[in-house]
Amino acid sequence: MIYSKAGFANPSNNRYHQVFEYMFILSKGKIKVFNPIKDRKNISKKRGGDCTRQKDGSMIRGNKGGLLLSKYGQRYNIWHYKIGGGNISTDKISANHPAAFPEQLASDHIISWSNEGDTVLDPMMGSGTTGKRAKILNRHFIGIEISKEYFDIATRRIEDTDPLFQAVGVMTVENMEKERGKR
Repeated sequence: MIYSKAGFANPSNNRYHQVFEYMFILSKGKIKVFNPIKDRKNISKKRGGDCTRQKDGSMIRGNKGGLLLSKYGQRYNIWHYKIGGGNISTDKISANHPAAFPEQLASDHIISWSNEGDTVLDPMMGSGTTGKRAKILNRHFIGIEISKEYFDIATRRIEDTDPLFQAVGVMTVENMEKERGKR
């Protein structure tokens, strides 16, 4: 999937502007949950027009009915979001991270790939956007972040969303080395 940025940060003079990022959906085994977002306006009101496909693949003309389509269809695999100028987040704390992504993008993924009560894992938590939106959308959340600075930013953002949230802790590189030394 592709996250298309309407606008871009940090224009460069020696390369093309970065206006999209790939998004990967990883799953152990088959995907268990898929809640498609249907926000793409259908241009046509009917599908199939005046033809009907038969089981053998042939077409028969004369079916004036066609299949009625809903007003909105399932979105495609390129998702467009505005960035910059307050479009990323509803809070100011996320500005302390250089690569925060839109809260709506996190919400759309959480809604698409999980149900209420499920657990969402973010192995590179950054500014905590996924954790914040998971809490708002009634999901459990596990976040992993190597940087104590970013872990603290994420913790503050999630705490502001859910006053009952408690960060279990942060395992920094220094702490890991100390733990190894004790063994």
